[in-house]
Amino acid sequence: MSEDKPHPKEESEPLSALHTFWRLLDLGRELSVCGFSLFMVVLGAIVCLQVEQGIEVLRGLAERGDQTGATNLPRLFWFGLGLLLWSLASWYSARVLLYCNFYRDKRRPIPPNEEWDKRCELIRSQVPRLLGALPMAIVGLGFLLCARRYETVAPWGLKVLGGLALTGAVALYFGFWLRRKWLTTREANRPPEAKKKLDGQLRWQSRIVIAAMAVVSAVFGLLLVINPIVFAGRMGTGAVLVVTAATWVFWGGVLIYLGHRVQLPVLILLAVWVAYCSLTNDNHDLRTVTPTKAYTRPRLADALDAWHKRIAAKYPGQIHPLYIVASEGGGIRAAYWTAAVLGTIQDEQPAFADHVFAISGVSGGSLGAVVFASLLPDGHERKDFARRAESMLGRDFLSPPIAAMLCPDFLQRFLPWGFTGLDRGRWLERSWENAWRDTMQKAGTKNPNRFAESFLDMWGSGGEYIPNLFLNGTSVERGKRVVMTNVLVDWKELLDADDATRRLLPLEQRGDERKRATPDVDLPVSAAAHLSARFTYLSPAGKFPADGTHVVDGGYFENSGATTALDILREVTAAMNKPSANYGDIVPKLIMISNNPMAGVVVPEGAEKSKEQITVTTKAEQKQAEPGTFLEDLMAPVDALLNTRDARGSYAQRAIGRAQEIFYENLQDKLPPNQKAKVYYFSLGPAEVPLPLGWMLSNQAAHAMHQELNDEGKSKKTPVETWNKAVRQMIIDSLPAPNTAAVPQKVGSEPETSN
Repeated sequence: MSEDKPHPKEESEPLSALHTFWRLLDLGRELSVCGFSLFMVVLGAIVCLQVEQGIEVLRGLAERGDQTGATNLPRLFWFGLGLLLWSLASWYSARVLLYCNFYRDKRRPIPPNEEWDKRCELIRSQVPRLLGALPMAIVGLGFLLCARRYETVAPWGLKVLGGLALTGAVALYFGFWLRRKWLTTREANRPPEAKKKLDGQLRWQSRIVIAAMAVVSAVFGLLLVINPIVFAGRMGTGAVLVVTAATWVFWGGVLIYLGHRVQLPVLILLAVWVAYCSLTNDNHDLRTVTPTKAYTRPRLADALDAWHKRIAAKYPGQIHPLYIVASEGGGIRAAYWTAAVLGTIQDEQPAFADHVFAISGVSGGSLGAVVFASLLPDGHERKDFARRAESMLGRDFLSPPIAAMLCPDFLQRFLPWGFTGLDRGRWLERSWENAWRDTMQKAGTKNPNRFAESFLDMWGSGGEYIPNLFLNGTSVERGKRVVMTNVLVDWKELLDADDATRRLLPLEQRGDERKRATPDVDLPVSAAAHLSARFTYLSPAGKFPADGTHVVDGGYFENSGATTALDILREVTAAMNKPSANYGDIVPKLIMISNNPMAGVVVPEGAEKSKEQITVTTKAEQKQAEPGTFLEDLMAPVDALLNTRDARGSYAQRAIGRAQEIFYENLQDKLPPNQKAKVYYFSLGPAEVPLPLGWMLSNQAAHAMHQELNDEGKSKKTPVETWNKAVRQMIIDSLPAPNTAAVPQKVGSEPETSN
């Protein structure tokens, strides 16, 4: 052998490495049939460990209390049963698909390797067991990680449920292993003929299991198609998610099996079919009703005049603060906080609602504003506004739209025609209507069906005064504001904004001023709030039936509601400055309701600033805005668009504040002490528990928000000073008592005193 000839061992190394690579490819292809089970496990991990609303669902299940309806024993039972079904479906689907061995005749022609074959067999047996145990392990880990998110002692239920889920994962894994060991021992002690008979029995048992799973998933899906509110509401969001995961794993396995049997890419063909059906199956039409009461929408100037005449007659001889409220968006957090703030002021001072001229809301802020306004027809003197609002909004509004999105509305994607009965948005609206009905029946409210009735009918009743509502959505096609309001929108007053009521009219009627002012088509109260609160993906883009254009959440344009509030303020001040106007007794004021725990601090006039706490807030905001490095070229445009949306809201808040400062420059020395404040800012600081977005609050999250009305229950790790109690008292002090006899006052005059 010459020195130049390579050693045989050196020749075999590259060839052996290549064979190993091919064997790995063969193994990966065989395991690919478990891809759907693995996908659902990964998705479940993201939801339970990363998504704030998913974490809130786990917290809600573990927290005891009656502040919200997030948990009870039936919901825990259904969640546990659904989690077990998901684990079993994940294990069984993977096991059956691997048993079919679709790639047996497609392996590469390489020399056999006994040691490799043993390893592959071990992997094939372990993968289904791991996929079966992982759902419980992930949920258990999610429960335990939730316990670390509390600044105080975490609820014991989190640790108990986490421990039970992790114990169940271990028990399932060893149960699968013992089952296989028992079957192997059983088969080894049988003669060949008995083995064939046993194989036939196992196949028959497999068919029974598959048929049973098909029936269970079909019944579950059918119940959610019939009524997601009733069935999903009783099961709870957590149970809906895990049972749906089990159903998807099963039917995903069926599709993989059929694809291999017929030698067609079934999943790809289905995706193409869904894309084709999307051309004609948009089923998200806005739900319309016919107004039943006579009401003509006034122009903004006429609404101001009517408000002034009423307030001057009811509270003669007073300086009248005119409040314009801007309520920030943010899902159920914003709705709960807005209704709690406004309701608490109303409970403490019944004259408050009379002095609120307009409320501009976005997303959840619009829902909170609508709840507050809907409570007013029962009488301004009632002392349970906050309690009724919190009770109504403390429901689980997440389970119906989640169930509808994953079942009926998911089924709609495969149908070429649109069926509005499958629209998940309508089920969210009806869940609000049901919550209103249940709460108000218990509270003795006059009209427990108000949320299902015409939006404009609230002003057509001719009873108690209701502030003008401006509910802001965003046009998909135009990118501008779409405003649902009881006031006739003029683009010169609400700059470059669309009138949602006008968009509801047939095309030939849109130019008719009388039709616009007295329309014969309207939205239910719930749908009017939802037009502004179409939370990303959970609620679909709503379609105007007349022209097919779409509306999404108002937060896409700007999330504070201050842009529309600024338009209203500008028109009010313009009307006050007219020489012929008799509005000298009006002082316009702003109420800004922020629900962002990381928003900037606004210190009310006269309050002592805390440099330390403001510095902490600044640091928290800076950390939230730290530059990213992951896929920066790809993510930079997306991040910029999302952050621009928040920046527009911040800009609008500062712009309206500056407009107030300019208006007050010549009045500040002429106003009595109780009228000097220009802007009243309510802020929701970081709490001892997380306050996530979404449509469901856990008991402790709702309790923490209730405490923050009095500046309590706030985070000690991220201390942010709030002045909610003091600001509320400032508003109360600025309001007069009804029917107070006094000499008529103008701005700048001194109040008359008795000797």
